[in-house]
Amino acid sequence: MKKDDRTYEDLETRCPKLGGPVPFSYCLQEAGKFPCARAIACWRLLFPVEAYLRHKLSKEQWENFCHQRPKDKITSLLELIEKAKKATKDSGSNL
Repeated sequence: MKKDDRTYEDLETRCPKLGGPVPFSYCLQEAGKFPCARAIACWRLLFPVEAYLRHKLSKEQWENFCHQRPKDKITSLLELIEKAKKATKDSGSNL
């Protein structure tokens, strides 16, 4: 890789699922233990994301990543709402 990991992870682009800018670091963990299923499509014009992910993931992780299906927008939004509720509850605030 020409740039170090931190430089790539700090890059931002518009997320088609969330509708706003997100850093690549978010996309790396968006699907839990795998990067977002749309990561390659979203980032391929900004840097060699496929090569980066092949380097960063093990062969088994890469195969699992390639076979995951992207979640639909509603499912993603509901999961984000639940995550925000949990974070708010854990911090002692009320929604």
